[in-house]
Amino acid sequence: MFLAEPPRTAWDLNFSVLGFSVRVHPFFWLMCLMLGGANDATHILMVTAIFFGSILIHELGHTFMMRRYGREAHIVLYGMGGLAIEGSNNEYSGYYHPRGERRTAQEQIYISLAGPVAQLLLAGAMLALVKLLGGETVVVMQHKVVPNFVVLPSAQISAELASFLFIALQVNVGWALMNLLPVYPLDGGQIAMQLFMLRDSEGGMVRALQLSIAVAVSVVLFALVTMGGDGWYLMLLFGSLGVSNYFMYMQIFGQGGRGGRW
Repeated sequence: MFLAEPPRTAWDLNFSVLGFSVRVHPFFWLMCLMLGGANDATHILMVTAIFFGSILIHELGHTFMMRRYGREAHIVLYGMGGLAIEGSNNEYSGYYHPRGERRTAQEQIYISLAGPVAQLLLAGAMLALVKLLGGETVVVMQHKVVPNFVVLPSAQISAELASFLFIALQVNVGWALMNLLPVYPLDGGQIAMQLFMLRDSEGGMVRALQLSIAVAVSVVLFALVTMGGDGWYLMLLFGSLGVSNYFMYMQIFGQGGRGGRW
C-alpha cells in the first residue's frame, strides 16, 4: 500500500523538528542519488540537500495543520518522497492520537492543502530573496506544462547560487503542483476524494478512484511521450499509483459499490 509507513531499519536517521519526530528511511537517500543524475559529487549533494529540505517542509506543512486540529503526527521520508502520519512515532504508543475520531472532510482538505502550500510559500520566499539581491528570473515552461524560474547570475548572485536556486525552485514548484493532481493518495487525490464523497457519500469514492486512475494513466503517457528516459520517476510513481487505485476500485466494485461503471 502506497500510504503504508515503511518498516524500520538499522540505518534509519531519526531526529526531531519543532516537536515532530522525523524518520528518514535509507531508500530516501537512494531516491535522491538517482534523481541527482550522473553528475559530480557536489551536484548530487546539492540535489540531496534540496530534496531533503523541500520534502521536509512539505510534510511539516501537513503536520502543523494536524497539530492545529489537535492531532499528533510524525514524518517519514522514504523512497517515494514523504509521509505525514497521524499518531506518535513511539513504537510502544500504538500510534495513539488524542482526538481518537476520524478526520472531518474539512480537516482532511486543509491538511492535504497545507503541504503544497508550504512548498509554494518557500518558493515565493526564494523569489523574494532573488529580488532583494537585485537579481532577475526568467519564467520557462518545462515540457510546455510546468512553470519554472531560471535565476540569472549577477554581481550579487553567483553562478553556484543561481544553480542552487534554479533547482530548489524547480523542486518546490514542481513537487507542489504534482501533489495537487487528483491522484489518490497524493494531496490532490485526498482533496478530490473528500469533495466527491461530500456530494455522494456512497458512490463518491468510486468516482474519485475513476478520476484518479484516468489522471495517473495520463501522466504516465505524458512522461513516456514527452520526457522519455528522463520521465522514469513520474512513470514509476504514477504507474504504481494507478495500479494501486485500480485494485482499490475493483475491490469496491466487487462489493457492489455504486458508480461502478465508467
